Amino acid sequence: MLLSLAIPVVGQKVIGFVDNAKLAPSLRESRTQKQELAVRVQVKDKTLFLSWMKTALPALRPLPTPLANTYFLAKLSAQNLAALTECPYVTFVDAPERIPKEEAHLQNADLTVNKVEAVQVRFPEITGKGLVASIKENAFDPADIDFRGRVLSTAASSVTVTPHATGMATLVGGGGNTSPLGRGVAWQSNLVSSDFSQLLPDETSVLRAQKVSVQNHSYGVGVENYYGLESQAYDQQVIEFPELLHVFSSGNAGIQASSAGRYAGIAGFANLTGQFKISKNTLTVGAVDTSGNVSARSSKGPTFDGRIKPEVVAFGESGSSEASAVVSGVGLLLQQAYQEQHSGKLPPAALVKAALVNSADEKGRLGVDYEAGFGNVDALGAVQSLQERRYFAGSVSQGNSQKFVITAPAGAANLKVTLVWNDPAASPTEEIALVNDLDLTILEFASGREWLPWGLSSYPHKDSLLLPARRQVDRINNVEQVTVALPSAGEFEIKVFGYKLSSADQSFSLVYEFEAPFTWAYPTAGSLLRSGQVNTIRWDAPLALNQKGRLEYRWAGQKWQLAKENVSLQLRKADWLAPDSAGLVQVRLVTGAEEVWMSDEFLLSPVLSMQVGYQCGQEFMLFWPDAKGMQEYQVYGLGDKYLELIARVTDTLLVLNKAQHQGFHYAVTPVLAGKTGLKSFTINYAEQGVQCYLKQFLARQQVTDTVLLDVELSTLHGLAKVVLERKSKDAFQVVQSLDSFSKPNFSLTDLSRVPGRNEYRLQLVTSKGEVFYSETESVFYSPEEYVQVFPNPVLAGSEVQVVASGDELTRIQVLDHTGRALREIWQDGAVKTIKTVGLKPGVYILKVLHDSGNRICRVVLF
Repeated sequence: MLLSLAIPVVGQKVIGFVDNAKLAPSLRESRTQKQELAVRVQVKDKTLFLSWMKTALPALRPLPTPLANTYFLAKLSAQNLAALTECPYVTFVDAPERIPKEEAHLQNADLTVNKVEAVQVRFPEITGKGLVASIKENAFDPADIDFRGRVLSTAASSVTVTPHATGMATLVGGGGNTSPLGRGVAWQSNLVSSDFSQLLPDETSVLRAQKVSVQNHSYGVGVENYYGLESQAYDQQVIEFPELLHVFSSGNAGIQASSAGRYAGIAGFANLTGQFKISKNTLTVGAVDTSGNVSARSSKGPTFDGRIKPEVVAFGESGSSEASAVVSGVGLLLQQAYQEQHSGKLPPAALVKAALVNSADEKGRLGVDYEAGFGNVDALGAVQSLQERRYFAGSVSQGNSQKFVITAPAGAANLKVTLVWNDPAASPTEEIALVNDLDLTILEFASGREWLPWGLSSYPHKDSLLLPARRQVDRINNVEQVTVALPSAGEFEIKVFGYKLSSADQSFSLVYEFEAPFTWAYPTAGSLLRSGQVNTIRWDAPLALNQKGRLEYRWAGQKWQLAKENVSLQLRKADWLAPDSAGLVQVRLVTGAEEVWMSDEFLLSPVLSMQVGYQCGQEFMLFWPDAKGMQEYQVYGLGDKYLELIARVTDTLLVLNKAQHQGFHYAVTPVLAGKTGLKSFTINYAEQGVQCYLKQFLARQQVTDTVLLDVELSTLHGLAKVVLERKSKDAFQVVQSLDSFSKPNFSLTDLSRVPGRNEYRLQLVTSKGEVFYSETESVFYSPEEYVQVFPNPVLAGSEVQVVASGDELTRIQVLDHTGRALREIWQDGAVKTIKTVGLKPGVYILKVLHDSGNRICRVVLF
């Protein structure tokens, strides 16, 4: 039912009523306020609208916007707003552009939660290579080495570079050049930045020209729950560009309530942070923690018309921004998996969305819900559904259906089928955004039993929104899912029926899977776990409820050892403190019924710490600690795009020639039984504070009565001799020579120092006879009775520096030639400063008085 408000008069003209159906919710709230408004107006006919404006609202100037048939108007009164809603050529009046905000910064990434790691080790060729992801927000750092050689230049990028944008780009497509944590989901994809100051979709022609197939949106504008011009525009763009997948973060407003619309005031529901996230043909993603629990801060559905949003969730420690980026990366992997079967052709976004939704693991409340949607994204399951061709594409017309037959294997825990279609853009004035309505059902041939999709109560009350899912005919969603628990072996029929269409036909995508009773998610064959650290073991067990088991592990071919007792299979995870050793390992879960679920063999690996030994002349040396049980090591250098193997060694150090290896970034991995372990963090050898063997050469005190110099060497390898030299007149003389070393840290002293300034350097002699020198280090040797004054003489009005033994608080007096005290100061520090402003030229005496009672005098000429 449409609400209306009587508006009495504008000038001398009666306006009539405000048509609330034509107003965005935020404008309905401000229609009676006195402040001036700004709006975007969508019209049916531009010519007739502009003519109407000249007559009805001549003082206002309509400005065209990037959106077709839409104008921007500013400085509107409430009466002006009412007049617009009465205009027969106006279809909708929306809020103006809002300022988008990044919703969270990247904290910790864990690609095992969504089985991305499993895809990367099982299908190493599926990397997103050749595909392009757009990161729509502020700009990411194009100089970050994790994006090396894969950033596409564009004029559409923001000028503001932020850590948030860099974090999102890293999750989507980081190359892992900085460390294993810097590897994103689609780590060989190309990346392009797009400014989010324009909330409407980017130009379709621009996205096509850039070959963008996935665009990530990790930002929001505050809670908005209506289908507006931006929602409409995104739906329309996907109709025009059906291969383009838009992925939105749901937002981090999960405990808030919408202030307008059907669900106003219901805290914890209907709080997506932007009307663009309400669009039908895009994918909205909520956040879960490492345990798979939906974050309380993750924004939730339903949409204004009761649709299920978010459709899926993914891991995001700091919120749904990270979750969205992970899913964007998975979308790229799915596109590549499809391309490899279809001669490089991209899949419809509806198929990618269906694969993501169908393979998702149930989270939150039992069945589909408004918190987790259809579940936690399973990258491995999604990729396998496309690789194994467990999908159909088709189309139906009004009143007709299309049917597909599948065969269920024996022992399946669950049959799951998901239907997705790209629905035509709706009018913002409609109470339900769905335009074309399709129906999904599953029929078992043997029994004749039929199953309907899962649906939720959309009644605007918290208790109703929390009701469990039930099977029902769906009239509002363009995503429908049917499941069959413990399906009998045999044939099933999937039917898609065209219930109500506004067009001749409607295309769709279907994906199905048969879930196994138990599968290992992490580790799998090829996984790398950290030795001596806690690793989270993950599995799927869809039928497990209160079942308990024990987690065990064994070294290859040896006896099983207990890792953890009373493990709940329903939790689908367990933390295991791995032994501080390296080698090939297996884990298994043994249930009370003595069922045994054994993992594939994987590698337990240390993470080595690469360091710089020296960089002398044309050589630099890298070294790392010995890894027990490892047979060799692989050293990597940063190439045009990624870390590339440059050497295999059995030693724990490597000397490289700068002319042959001109890059600065290097990492190392241990190797056991032909399997490569975990990469170290990548270092830039020129930025480690190491020059030619020397990390530190410093005087312990700049002013002292005992000269003591601290030395820290980066390595002793290849070093024959260290010589301490002191400058005497214009030449350096040997003070002390060391020909043997037991450790890289030591101290040197000079017993033959002279009062005043002493300059020292180190001479480093290698086993090859090469000689290198350190920078000089100065020490003021100040015996107890010694004071040095400089400059002397000093220009009257300038400052005088006084160096005396020690840096404690010291009293200094300035006396004239008669012994009369003219000035007195107290100062600490190695060098004291006396200002001579106000003193006439002449001869003065400086008296330095120590706590010990010693008095030292020096004559100064001004």
